Amino acid sequence: MKSWTKPTDDLVQKALESVKTEVERQYFFSRLKNPHWIEPLKARGFFDHPPKVKLLPDGYVQYPFWPEFQFLKNVVNEASEQVIEVILGIPETDNPRFCDDVIDIALTIEAPLSTKLKEIILKYVQRESFFFIFRFDEVLSYWVSSDQIESALILAKELIAFRPDPQKADKQARRRANPEDWTTRLEPQPRFSEREEYHQILEKGIKPLAEREPYQTARILLDATATVIRLMFHQDDLEDNSSNDSTFLWFKRVNELGGEPEPPDFLAHTLTFACEKVYERTPEAVSALDQVLQNQRWDIFTRIRQHLYALNLNEQTKPWIREMILAHEDYDKWHHRFEFQRMIRLSCEKFGADLLPETEKKRIFEAILSGPSEQSSRDWMGARFTQELFEEWKRNFHRMQLNPFASVLFGKYDEYFKELNAGAEKSITDDDYTPYGLEDMEGKRIEERSPKPAEELEKMSDEEILSFLNEWGNVGHDPDEWWVHINFEGLAQTFQALFKESIISDESRLHFWLENRNQLERPIYVKAIVSAIHEQVKLKQFDNLGQWFDLCEWVLSHPDQPKEEGVNRSDVSREHPSWQSARRTVGDFVGMCLEENINVPISGRQHIASLLDKLCTQYDRRLEEGEPVFLNRDDQLSEALNNTRSMALEHLVKFGYWIRRQLEDDQAATPEVFTILEKRLGSECEYALTLPEYAFLGLNYGRIYGLDREWAIRHKNDLLPQEKLRAWTEAFGNFLRYNRPYKQIFDIVRDDIEFALENIDKFKTNSANTLGEHLFTYYLWKVYPLTGDSSLLEKFYEKTKEDKERWSHLFYYVGRRLKDSGKQLEADLKQRIIDFFDWRFEKKEPSELKEFTSWLKAECLDAEWRLISLSKVLDINESKNRRIYKQISALREMVEDHTTLVVECFAKLTEIENENDGNFYIHIPTDKAKPILRAGLNSSDDTVRANAERARENLLRCGRFDFLDMEG
Repeated sequence: MKSWTKPTDDLVQKALESVKTEVERQYFFSRLKNPHWIEPLKARGFFDHPPKVKLLPDGYVQYPFWPEFQFLKNVVNEASEQVIEVILGIPETDNPRFCDDVIDIALTIEAPLSTKLKEIILKYVQRESFFFIFRFDEVLSYWVSSDQIESALILAKELIAFRPDPQKADKQARRRANPEDWTTRLEPQPRFSEREEYHQILEKGIKPLAEREPYQTARILLDATATVIRLMFHQDDLEDNSSNDSTFLWFKRVNELGGEPEPPDFLAHTLTFACEKVYERTPEAVSALDQVLQNQRWDIFTRIRQHLYALNLNEQTKPWIREMILAHEDYDKWHHRFEFQRMIRLSCEKFGADLLPETEKKRIFEAILSGPSEQSSRDWMGARFTQELFEEWKRNFHRMQLNPFASVLFGKYDEYFKELNAGAEKSITDDDYTPYGLEDMEGKRIEERSPKPAEELEKMSDEEILSFLNEWGNVGHDPDEWWVHINFEGLAQTFQALFKESIISDESRLHFWLENRNQLERPIYVKAIVSAIHEQVKLKQFDNLGQWFDLCEWVLSHPDQPKEEGVNRSDVSREHPSWQSARRTVGDFVGMCLEENINVPISGRQHIASLLDKLCTQYDRRLEEGEPVFLNRDDQLSEALNNTRSMALEHLVKFGYWIRRQLEDDQAATPEVFTILEKRLGSECEYALTLPEYAFLGLNYGRIYGLDREWAIRHKNDLLPQEKLRAWTEAFGNFLRYNRPYKQIFDIVRDDIEFALENIDKFKTNSANTLGEHLFTYYLWKVYPLTGDSSLLEKFYEKTKEDKERWSHLFYYVGRRLKDSGKQLEADLKQRIIDFFDWRFEKKEPSELKEFTSWLKAECLDAEWRLISLSKVLDINESKNRRIYKQISALREMVEDHTTLVVECFAKLTEIENENDGNFYIHIPTDKAKPILRAGLNSSDDTVRANAERARENLLRCGRFDFLDMEG
């Protein structure tokens, strides 16, 4: 350590007294590098108050820097243990910069010391949303490379976890209304919103961990993969015990990442990698891994086993392969999946006749030749079915099914296979097997293809291309590949690529197309040009920006048109062209220009305003005729996202903030925004606002308020029109859902809140729930009391007494917010929350109080109060509590300091009567419950011991014999 002088108390005091402004504070601590200052600063409480997130009046959020932590970073190399001790004593904060600073230090110091910061890092990983891109992958990689494997495994488990689809409740409600609604498919999300961030964690952290500790890593990845798949299904779908996991839709081959992979693909691919490493590095764990994979329900794990067997053909895997081949039942129905056929082929080539007895091979070959079913082929092909086509298909099916067994075919089967191959144009490869496990006719994806490939189009002159685009119309199928459609869409895609790659960069060619745009008779090709310039500007190439805006103006001069009897308008028609999709593409182009990461120059302001004026005010057929984009689904916000004019309103608000960013002035005037809005709202506008437009205007009311407060107040009733109830529920409902509560705006919308309470039965579930959340927040801010005539919160409960799911949701929401609030909470707020709990507890509503689980980890509330409250809740909440795992996990964390209350609550949990004949107890985690029981059984207090013994007896009575041995 460098020789530093220890400061005297007088020096410390004088120095700190001289630091008065925020700038001085930042300067002082950023340059202070003497580690002897740690203790004086700690003693004076300088590390006791990390800054929290600040919510600014305009709705923006600020994440303040903490200069004191910069000092810790300055001295960490010379006083590592002291710095770690200080950090571990810092109270929790919701400010993500704190975690970022902690990670800086974790990556700086020696790994064994670094892992002491694990709990802080884990708490940030477990948060529901991230405002920063934290370097969790670097931390994991560092711990792995430094042999801190135990800590790395714990961190890895949290990093790879998925959460349920955030729209699950809404999708479940829509699915109950329409079971055929495909848009209700659940989409679980990783903790990280950026796809590449999740990928980097797996690549840089999890894969190196699998190299060091393959079996434990594989187990973690396996559990995470099983959870992801389970979260993709609604509960009633899970109850049919099917193993079909639909992974063929998102995971084509277990050892490859093709196409545009998403987080579930990355996860399953990494699981496969870890399993491969088990076979390579820890052969003693192979049997255990195989058993774990076999015990899983889903098809993906069977596919991974098949892949592993194919890579590891030996005496250990041979009986497993044989069993899998013999157990397969669909040889006559579906083509082999890729992994299955590869396993068969390689094992037959390796083991030959020893793999399967001849009688079993004969049974399999006969099954293959008995398929496919003619009737199922008729049903699927419909009018396209011919006997000739079916016979051709059947021979191809037999050839594909027999091919993996080629090396062990015998007799008539071998002769037939040779005959099939003799008439084939090419030999079969692994790539000919789709991942779907379906017949080729069903497995082929429809492909759109241009009548001329890009190379041929490139050789033509621009005049020839223009003529070809206008004249060609011989739409059809490729005679050799029935699933290939040769059509306008395929030609437009090829033309778009040509325009982007060759025409834009050639001034004379570009001039030709811009000058002759009127001669393009099918709007689909105009759309292709706009899509090409969209891609160009997205790459921040602004050279031709003025010409692009002029082109867009020209596109918008072609109106969308109403339906006409007997007229079928289309963007591929010359006689009856539709400009709808080309106009939408212009709208998307404008929206992209306004993105912060694109940063189109301010010189485009007038052009963009002109385009938005047209997009916001012109005719939109779908909106005017009430033609929904999504059938059997009342979701006006989704409709707004998929219609040109409504989406333009979103871009218009974005335009206002784009101007401010460009001018670097948070108060810059944006008159164009309000000129267009007033035109859209005014009586002279030809087209009245539609429900999707109201949905967007309501959603953006807070942002409009941020652009011009006075205008937003003056036009509030236009944007949130209570006299138009249906429009108002969409506008105000989306305002609630997508805007945080603001004290500054409360008085403006108070009448809407009161109106919402009177009409809450007209609200959708999400909007009603969010209304409750807002009302609770305003109660905390002392806008009104908890109860009484002036309490809007009490009125909410009164209005929802027939729909107590709203009560449950709000009780859970409060607990979740408390859990995320850290350890510090103002005494006044804490008392108001306790008053709220006492009020709700008096109602003794079990469906509401069961959500107390979310309160248990709220460290801002006294632990003893939480435990006493849980005990009271358990006394009245006798129904099965599906969150017992989380409850016991929370109790485990408090057992050392609050043994008596923890054991009392645990005993009550084990006594909850279960309607599933004891299955409830399978959710009690052994590793969490045993420490609680041990603490109770070892207590000197007779009452505590009695509660522990009673709990243990309850568990044993339900077959939980893992609690017989209390040593483990």
